[in-house]
Amino acid sequence: MHTVLMFLGKGFEDLEAATMVDVLGWTRLRDTTESIALKTCAFHDQVEGRFGVNIAVDINLQKQSVDSSGFDALVVPGGFHSHGFDEAYSEDLHRIARAFHERQKPIATLCVGVLPIADAGLLEGKKATTYGLSELHNNPERLKQGGAEYTGKDVEFDGGIISCAGPANALEVAFKLVELLTGEENLKKVKALMIA
Repeated sequence: MHTVLMFLGKGFEDLEAATMVDVLGWTRLRDTTESIALKTCAFHDQVEGRFGVNIAVDINLQKQSVDSSGFDALVVPGGFHSHGFDEAYSEDLHRIARAFHERQKPIATLCVGVLPIADAGLLEGKKATTYGLSELHNNPERLKQGGAEYTGKDVEFDGGIISCAGPANALEVAFKLVELLTGEENLKKVKALMIA
């Protein structure tokens, strides 16, 4: 079984996190599909999303370190800076992301979740996209400052890193991650179970 680690910053985008939980859950519904387990991590024992979803995390990064060798991919949903998401720009998350990238393990980001990955130096010369409608932050410019080529597309995949423009693209990102980890045929089986 594959195992994915999902980082949750305070004020995470609820739909983006929930979509990952749900789609990866569907891989474990029947024994006819290749399964993907999900573990969550944060800087707290429990994290609240922007719209009220509360998640008790598996790994509190202030109490326990993460060994990337025990996981097959990293997921970083976006969040709202006004509700504490700035903590995602910590060197701790940068270090975790670099470890996954060095081991050539996929990193799936959603919305502004790509910005800490750019800050970690992992998008130099790569195509990426992010949320472009923030009233207070110029997210595309921050992506460019991290060395990425901002495309403005709904979803991008370059150099093992998935990025997307916002929560409306979460399902596509989750499906892409399932495909990367378990193959196209397994993804078709999962979609068939979900009637997608």
